[in-house]
Amino acid sequence: MILKRWNDIKPLICELDPNIDIESLQDFTKPLVPTKKEKVTSTHDEVKKLLLDIGKFQMYVANEEFPMGTERLDVVWRRLPEPVPTYVFEVQIGGDIYHALGKLKHAYDIWNSRIFIIASINDLKTVNDLLSGTFHEIQTIIKFIEIERIKSLHKAKSNILNIERELGIIP
Repeated sequence: MILKRWNDIKPLICELDPNIDIESLQDFTKPLVPTKKEKVTSTHDEVKKLLLDIGKFQMYVANEEFPMGTERLDVVWRRLPEPVPTYVFEVQIGGDIYHALGKLKHAYDIWNSRIFIIASINDLKTVNDLLSGTFHEIQTIIKFIEIERIKSLHKAKSNILNIERELGIIP
């Protein structure tokens, strides 16, 4: 039997520990109300938002449109506010894959960042062709992540965080 109402839980807690401060526990016993699920489409900005969320879930400083010289990187994760990016992501949805790979290569060259290109599975051949030619230096370093995998990762991490909050493991 699952108890969801505070009035059902309160007597059981008092019985287990008569000296406990009941009111301080009340916030922890409130059930999480699921947020309205929104349909996530594969737009550039929506995928960037998912990456920002995932970075924050991982306790990184996550930024979008991070400056790199005259260029801007879609999403970066940094360990602290000042240092250079540890992870760099370029999201390609109908964009210029060549240009994205160029920015990622430059981020790797100047910062030694871990680099990722997020794109449709339909773009994998183009990415692989460029990596076996012009961008051969980063072929073994860069990771290709299909858009649907980012959506799945975001959903899984969100679910885990909700469970941890519900259990009181994290604030």
